[in-house]
Amino acid sequence: MNTSFRYLLVTHIPFSRNAQGVPVVDGLWARDLMGLAQAMGPIRVVAPDTTALGATCTWGPNAEELPASSGVTFRGFPPMRSARSFAARIAIRHILREEIQNADLVHTSNLFEPYTCLSYAHDFAVKLGKKTLFVIAEDFHDMLAWEWVRPSRGIQRWRRERTLNNLDARARKSAGSASLTLLHTPAAVERFRLSARRSLMIRQPGHEEWQVISASALITRIDSLSTERPLQLITACRHASLKGLDLLIRAVGLLKERNVRVELTLYGSGPETDSLRRLATSLGIQDRVHLPGSLAVGVELDQALRRGDLFLMPHRTADFGRAFFDAMAAGLPVLAFRTPASAATVYDGQDGFLTPLDDVQGLAERIASLHRVRQPLAAASHEARRRALENTRAQWFGLRAEWTRSLFQESSLAAS
Repeated sequence: MNTSFRYLLVTHIPFSRNAQGVPVVDGLWARDLMGLAQAMGPIRVVAPDTTALGATCTWGPNAEELPASSGVTFRGFPPMRSARSFAARIAIRHILREEIQNADLVHTSNLFEPYTCLSYAHDFAVKLGKKTLFVIAEDFHDMLAWEWVRPSRGIQRWRRERTLNNLDARARKSAGSASLTLLHTPAAVERFRLSARRSLMIRQPGHEEWQVISASALITRIDSLSTERPLQLITACRHASLKGLDLLIRAVGLLKERNVRVELTLYGSGPETDSLRRLATSLGIQDRVHLPGSLAVGVELDQALRRGDLFLMPHRTADFGRAFFDAMAAGLPVLAFRTPASAATVYDGQDGFLTPLDDVQGLAERIASLHRVRQPLAAASHEARRRALENTRAQWFGLRAEWTRSLFQESSLAAS
């Protein structure tokens, strides 16, 4: 049965073109697109083209080129500075209509301001009877409530709450009419599964099998735990308030008071970097808290993670990113706050450990117990590696491709 089809992905994630006209995108996004193309076949992407702005917008430390040979081609539309950019909206709608008419499947996702107008792509595809794939890649409601709504006051807060509720309602509408909705996090499953016409939970790890630490390298690192050296605590993420990194530093401060020596390395950067550094200094632990900056996705990040003993993810929201899988690939157990997302991802006492949400004392106590008795840490390291081998990017993209192709197979069977 022929299951090839024209795949159109409509997104708010921007791209630009270099001097040779080759598209350039965020490094993490490039890996996702290449993985999708390898599993599905050629992908057509419609997205904001920021070439005229003279910069590539990324959320990670590096950007990558995606030539046509990657299986991914791009069509740009004018970037929007505001949701009220009516001229841009008209131009975008015209481009979307052209592209959707030439597609067999239209893939959209939950949207953010100012690109909420892209929901037209889903609605127009449904109207034309196209197959539609809707993706909710994170618990955006909890994330925006924390980072965007919570700091606001007065009329601004009211407006932001209204906007967030509209985004949530729009996501539910798309999920309710999509041929298939993919929910990337346990929190997204909890929030949107009853609104979806048909949904599946899917993981999206960023590693491949060849990136997983070898058994011999892991054993060597675990053997060094018997020397009673300071535990190497590590994390890699955007330095933002919802990540809970300040609570992690305070936990290290409590450990110092209890004569427990650990070393903490916080890779990444962001709006909280300077305040995190000042906090470490004020607690007198600047000699054991290190902020070396961001790491490029790939070999640099992989090598850095392998120098740790325990990966910390003290997220204060229900969103739970792919960093957990990066840690697993390095054979690192994860210590996280207990949320609906982490509890469904970290198997407490097996491949990682959970502590009560926002509990600095509990965080410090769990680190101290792993410092004193290291056998659970060693066992969890082996289990983390095993899960990494069973959850590679290629494996999950293969499942995703299988589920997506089944939409067309079902149509063929119904027509026969």
